Amino acid sequence: MKNLILTIAAVISLSTITFATNIEDGSLAIVKSEKVEVILENETQKKFIVSSVFEEDNNNIALVFESTVNMIQVFDTNGDLEMMLPIDSSKVNLGMSLFAEGSYRIGFMVEGLSEVQYTSLQVK
Repeated sequence: MKNLILTIAAVISLSTITFATNIEDGSLAIVKSEKVEVILENETQKKFIVSSVFEEDNNNIALVFESTVNMIQVFDTNGDLEMMLPIDSSKVNLGMSLFAEGSYRIGFMVEGLSEVQYTSLQVK
């Protein structure tokens, strides 16, 4: 019985890891829809973002990180800080009601990483 439970747990965890990410290899765009697009700055950022999706029914971008995101910084196209949001969670939801049409640079302060990780957000 113990071996059966361990086998089932291993299969479930492996299948969850396999299907959890929707980030394509070779592409830096992690969310791409007719309303929004989120693009990473480099390939290594894919290591700590587990999944990303634009939830059209909720009108938000849902991101899941491997580690806790402590803070988010949002900059406009001129580099001016527009907002700073405390998060303290590995699950981040960015409501599109916070953003007007245009381009933004979003900085994620991820626990365990010394540098802020930036992405580009294009709201169409």
